[in-house]
Amino acid sequence: GRIKLRQPVGGYRATSDAVLLAAAVGAKRGDRVLDAGAGTGAVGLCVAARCPDVAVVGVELQSVMVERARENIALNGLESRVTVVQADIRAKKIDGAEKGAFDWVATNPPFILEDQISPDETRDTAHRESGCPLAEWVDACLRYVAARGRFAMINRADRLPEILSLLYGRLGGIRVIPIWTKAGEPAKRVVVTGRKGVKSPAVLETGVVLNDADGNKTRRADGVMRFGEPLG
Repeated sequence: GRIKLRQPVGGYRATSDAVLLAAAVGAKRGDRVLDAGAGTGAVGLCVAARCPDVAVVGVELQSVMVERARENIALNGLESRVTVVQADIRAKKIDGAEKGAFDWVATNPPFILEDQISPDETRDTAHRESGCPLAEWVDACLRYVAARGRFAMINRADRLPEILSLLYGRLGGIRVIPIWTKAGEPAKRVVVTGRKGVKSPAVLETGVVLNDADGNKTRRADGVMRFGEPLG
């Protein structure tokens, strides 16, 4: 509830995924955080609101989204701590985003497969991974993680085996946090975090149920979504 976000009426819109991902980023004072695929800036702004004196750099491909993200940064008065640059996360060089220089890299990557096309071009580019397969996206993100730095990603729960295979041997201390829409249903999302340079065992966390049987937010979800409680 501490962030104001202007979003397009049509096309791509940030969802609760952004808040959940930001809640998994335990950045400390003085840390640098990269938001890969920043969209309208929701993840980076939520991280900045949760974590004082943390610098956030967003990288976003679409110019219309970069413009909206910059508007949202100004709307929240966070220009001194949050910036966004227009670039492909796979580029060899991105001004203002040095490889191996970030304590945290957070990402909500495109996750809709090739045959699921949105009629809205902005939404389609933001969500469909045909232009950048998940393996390429993860490879690009991990290049920006500092030694002993951390990586956090939210994605569809059915992609978990692929995600774990992509991180195997590259990150340790893997944490998997399932996200359920309602209790008793299959998880729709997972948040996965890990750390470079450690060999700690993986942990399957308790996870979060978002809604009760009546469709109201659970106390745990409300704490994360509205009151800045950490995820996991």
